[in-house]
Parts: sequence; structure tokens; C-alpha cells
Amino acid sequence: MKKIQTGLFRLFTVTAYFAKLNLLWLFFTLLGLGIFGFGPATAVTIKCLHDFRKTGHDYSAVAFWQAYKQAFRTFSLFGIGLLSTVLLLLFNLRITHFFPTEMAWLRPVYLLLTILLLYTAFISFMTYAKAEQHAWKQTLYVSIFLVFRYPLQALALLFTWYLLFLLLTAKTSLLLVFGLVIFLFFAEFFHGQMIEKTKQLQAKRGSVHEVPEADQSL
Repeated sequence: MKKIQTGLFRLFTVTAYFAKLNLLWLFFTLLGLGIFGFGPATAVTIKCLHDFRKTGHDYSAVAFWQAYKQAFRTFSLFGIGLLSTVLLLLFNLRITHFFPTEMAWLRPVYLLLTILLLYTAFISFMTYAKAEQHAWKQTLYVSIFLVFRYPLQALALLFTWYLLFLLLTAKTSLLLVFGLVIFLFFAEFFHGQMIEKTKQLQAKRGSVHEVPEADQSL
């Protein structure tokens, strides 16, 4: 009975924390007028989820605000770049619907390329957000390695996101409560698995020349 009570308490604690993070993410995104606030608010949320999964650390609103201010300059530009990339790729994908019949085969090809580029951009953003020492080249190098070295994790993440999308859109109250945070939580989980496997691969081969060296803070 005590184990059940402990498990329920843990479940309610996690649920309440995710709901709080979602409200903080939404508030600080709007505080940055949306387009400027999206990047830093999302980066801090990813960092909060990472620390919560690793150590159980619960960020307060004040701590979130302090981290947001520190991340604003760097991640506001990163966020704008990410949103611009998403909009551009989706716009080009829309154009493929107007291709003539003899070029219809290009649509699925472009769709796959769009998914691959969006996934790579998101993994790069997540890697950069979780790293303590930010380096563009290192982030891009590690991110590209993760994308092509662990395709099964990518498929698992996309499938999980798809199921969450169906669930949350069927129950809009859940979407309002958890919003983006629940998607970021599973993304951070799979990203953390890929980083851990990369570190194990480095240790097994005994040479950083075999694989790109993952940031030890991840």
C-alpha cells in the first residue's frame, strides 16, 4: 500500500511540475513577443527537463527567469532561425502539391527530406540547449552524428510524438495543461539515450577520433 501511495505521489508531483513548466514556457515565450521568446523559453525548458530527469531538481519560477535572461541573447536568434527553417520547409512542401503529374514522385522525396532536415535542426537545438559550453561547430557535428547513427531512436521519437498528438488533440484540456512540455520531455529522454550510447561507444573504442566527442554536460 505504501508503495502505491509513493507511486501516486510521484505521479502527481511530475504532472504538477510539467504543468508548471508549460505555463512558464508559455508566459516567457509571450514575454519575448513570441518570435523572440520562443528560443530562450524552449531552451530553458529543455534544460529544466534534463535536470529533472537526471537529478529530480525542480526549477522555481525565479530560477526559470534567471536562466531565461542568460539564454535570451543566444537562443532568441537560434529560435528565430529554427522557426524560419520550419516555415520555409513547410512552404516549399506546400508548393510540391502543384507539381505536374509526371513529377509526383518528387513529393514523397521532398517530404522525407523535410522531415530529416527538421529533425536535424531540432536535435541541433536540443544539443545546444543542454551543453554548458556552447560551440556551433561542435553542436552541429554531434547532432549530425546522432541523427545518422541512431535512426531507430529517431523513428521511436517521431512515433511517440504522433501518438501524443493524437491523444492531446482528442483531449484539448490535456493540450492546454501540458502543451509543448510533454513533447519536449520525450525528446529530451531519447536525446539523452543517444548521448549516453555515444559516450559508451567512445569509451569502448578508446578514441575520440572514432566518433564526435559528446559534450560531457549532456
